[in-house]
Amino acid sequence: MNLFQAAQPWEYRWRIAILFLSQPVLAAIYYFWNGSQGVWYAPPIDPTYGFIATLLAGCGLAIRIWGTSFLTAEVVTGLTARNDRLVVGGPFAAIRNPLYVGTLLIFAGFGMFFGPVFAAIFVAVHWLRYGRVIRYEEGFLKQEWGAQFDAYCKTVPRWWPNSTSRQHFAGPFATIDGILGNGVFFGMFLGYSASVWYGTLEPLVHFEALGWMVSGIALLRTRYLGDQAEAQLPDLTAGMQLAAQESPAGQSRHAG
Repeated sequence: MNLFQAAQPWEYRWRIAILFLSQPVLAAIYYFWNGSQGVWYAPPIDPTYGFIATLLAGCGLAIRIWGTSFLTAEVVTGLTARNDRLVVGGPFAAIRNPLYVGTLLIFAGFGMFFGPVFAAIFVAVHWLRYGRVIRYEEGFLKQEWGAQFDAYCKTVPRWWPNSTSRQHFAGPFATIDGILGNGVFFGMFLGYSASVWYGTLEPLVHFEALGWMVSGIALLRTRYLGDQAEAQLPDLTAGMQLAAQESPAGQSRHAG
C-alpha cells in the first residue's frame, strides 16, 4: 500500500472509527512502554503537557465548529463522500480541509498527554492517513465539479492558509448544527481541561462518552430536518469564483 495514494473506499468509510480507535492503542503502547504502571487508559499527566494539549484542542475545536457550520453533521460523519454542493466559504476559503486540520490539532493534544515524542508520532500517523483520505475526496470532487474544483484548488491550499481577503470569509462562525455536530470533540476539550485539573486522563473517558451522545443527537437532528438544515447553509460558491479571478497569475497556491 502506497501511503501517498488515495485511500481505499473502506478506509474512507471507517475513517472516524480508525481515528478514535487510535486513542486506546496509543494509551496501551504508552502503558507497556512505561512499565505497566497505573491504569492503562488513564495515566498520570504532566501539567505543562496537559496545558499545551488543552490549548491545541481549543484551537482545533474552534476550527471544526466553524467548518461544520458550513456543512451538516450528516455530511461530516457520512460514510461516503458527497458532491451535492462545493463548499468554499468560511474556513474553506483559506484552506481546503479545515475540519481535518482541526481534528489533527485536537488529537495532537491527546498525544501531548503522553509526551512530545509520542505526540509527534501520533500526529504523523494521522497526517499520513488524512492525506490519503483527502486524495480520495479530491478525486471524487474533481470528477463531479471538474474545472470549477481545479480553480478552487489553484486558489486555496490543502493544509496551510493563504492570504485570502476577509470578504471571502462571509457566513456564520457557529451554528447549532456546527456546535452539536462536534459534540465528541467538545467533550474531548472539556475532558482535557478536567484531566489537567485531576492529574490523570480518567475524566477524558467520561467527557468523551458524553460528547458521543451529543454528536449522535446532532446526527439524528440533521437527518430529521433533512432539506431544512441544508437550506439554512450559506451558498458561497461566488466567493470561490471571485477569489480565483483575483488571484494573480503565477501566485496561486496549489494543492499539496
